[in-house]
Amino acid sequence: MQVIRFKKQEKALFSSCVLTVGTFDGLHKGHQQIIDLLKAKSKEKNCPSVLLSFDPHPRMVLDQDKKVITTILSLEEKIEILDQLGIDYFVIIPFTLDFAQLHPSDYIENYILKYFNPKVIITGEDHRFGANASGNTGFFKEYEVEGSLEVIEIEKQLADNEKISSTAIRNLIKNNDFIKARELLGYPYFFKGKVTNGNKLGRQMGYPTANLEFADQHKLLPKEGIYSAISIVDGKEYNSMLYIGNRPTLGENLIQSCEVHLFDFNKDIYAQYINIQVIEFLREDQKFESMDALKEQIREDEERSKNSLLRYSLTSHFDKINYSTAIAILNYNGVDFLKKYLPTVIKYKPSHVALYVIDNASTDDSVVYLKRNYSNVGLIELRKNYGYAQGYNKGLTQIDADYFLLINSDIEIKGDWIEPLIEKMRSNRFIAAVQPKIKSIENPEKFEYAGAAGGFIDLLGFPFCEGRMLLEIEDDQSQYQKSKEIFWASGAAFIVNAKLFKAIGGFDKDYFAHQEEIDLCWRMKRAGYQILYEPRSEVYHLGGGSLNYESPKKTYLNFRNNLTTIFKNIPWIYLPFVLIMRLILDFGIFVIWMFQGKFSYSFKIVKAYFVSILRTPFLLAKKYDTDIFVENCQIGEPNMKGSFKGSVLLQYYLFNHRKSSDLPKEYFE
Repeated sequence: MQVIRFKKQEKALFSSCVLTVGTFDGLHKGHQQIIDLLKAKSKEKNCPSVLLSFDPHPRMVLDQDKKVITTILSLEEKIEILDQLGIDYFVIIPFTLDFAQLHPSDYIENYILKYFNPKVIITGEDHRFGANASGNTGFFKEYEVEGSLEVIEIEKQLADNEKISSTAIRNLIKNNDFIKARELLGYPYFFKGKVTNGNKLGRQMGYPTANLEFADQHKLLPKEGIYSAISIVDGKEYNSMLYIGNRPTLGENLIQSCEVHLFDFNKDIYAQYINIQVIEFLREDQKFESMDALKEQIREDEERSKNSLLRYSLTSHFDKINYSTAIAILNYNGVDFLKKYLPTVIKYKPSHVALYVIDNASTDDSVVYLKRNYSNVGLIELRKNYGYAQGYNKGLTQIDADYFLLINSDIEIKGDWIEPLIEKMRSNRFIAAVQPKIKSIENPEKFEYAGAAGGFIDLLGFPFCEGRMLLEIEDDQSQYQKSKEIFWASGAAFIVNAKLFKAIGGFDKDYFAHQEEIDLCWRMKRAGYQILYEPRSEVYHLGGGSLNYESPKKTYLNFRNNLTTIFKNIPWIYLPFVLIMRLILDFGIFVIWMFQGKFSYSFKIVKAYFVSILRTPFLLAKKYDTDIFVENCQIGEPNMKGSFKGSVLLQYYLFNHRKSSDLPKEYFE
């Protein structure tokens, strides 16, 4: 982005452009909507995108008789964010009293049209200009000429049915509601300060702090109190605890100080400028009876800060303008799949998305093939075959991204499938995972067994899908074309919040393969997150590539892992009932298979129960650990949407309900 400080001259600045004009204090989500349209129109018209603003802020010139006017962003900070947003030019007009008195028509003709020659002008509905703020979008429209100049007015964006505005955000900051302010801004509120010498009392107490001073008197700063924060030093982020106050425990009428303690940090940053992102207000400043009492309170503040920052980190991807996405394909002896399907993944992969293959110590030519033919694909080689669950866990620790796109090696891509998933993920910070529509490679008109149109679960822990009930698979007749909340996303293909995946424990390594994604999603739902199905994204799955759907071993893993998932995730109060009912139903399945002559399958059910009973002490410990992971990631009440308050088996066999759409709607959570 090029910054131009406007000066009057004879020559026009641009022969043509797409232009937006405003103060843009905060560059909040409403402003970002305007900028997104600015860039889109710029691309459409094949001319530069230009944002025109003013310095100083008009209120500082027009309201000189009032108290100091504060702004959310300094000019330097505004330039920083605009550069990240990716516009072509930022033009700054000096705002003076003479400029403020221009008639709206003079301003349009002698500035906008003369110097910018816009093909398109984009404004917000509240944009005012000229003497006594008498100009609005209507004045621009008087100059609108079809085929030459287009004027677009953007309505204010809403958040929780309230209009997003710079004034509303300033009030939220003044009232210490930094969580709500972050929602409206689209990024954490931040300020910059220069590190200066302090009294080093914090160091003596075991909490060294960087004392900050500020040059910009118009920058809006937080009120006195304690905050969780992120400090950015030399481009690196450090979890921190921020204090602003008069240090009343040390004495009376002391000068206000701003100090930040960086966790796990031990560098000399004297005289450096550091960026402080304020995450959450923790408590007001207060006076303590002794230094020991103060030290004890600081320890409590540290614990609260770390908990606050962990919760924030799980959704911080939502605040990033430049976020990262990585596709990860787990492979074991799948060279034939890589040859056939990897080219389709690469063909429809956007340039901003990284691609990795995690190899589970294949004994075929997979690694050699990748090195010879796809040197630009990241290859992560594991020491042995850890199975699906632990293989992904180990591989993903080596990938740094905000979103993981996990797909099987036997997935074929036939069109744009990634952007709809990312768009859905970024529509709500509390969405943990999104699954595409999964169809069959062998029968493209049909859904595929492993996930179909999104996973659900019944009262007794039996999983099923829209598009697939037990072994009954539907044709895709666009009956599941609505994005909706589900209970679990298929491990064959889904996108997941990377930090949440790691923080909540990843896949359970003891599953090896099968139903580990159901357990993962159940944990995330227990922590209050959402799992969605997005039909605009389609992939095609071969299915049974690593273990045939009719394999007795698959039957054993499904029953064993499903019992483990139930034990880990169902509350104690309901667990005995569910386990007893499952035992009865599974015994029924055992008997039916015995009569059908499926002896190897029947005995795999017995083996699954026998092994699970022997592992009871281990499962008790696992349930305890799972509860801790969930509690640490908790952002709200458990979310059971996508669960079915009945038995799918009974619905299927007793009532002949062969599709999820046949199930009673009132039974769904």
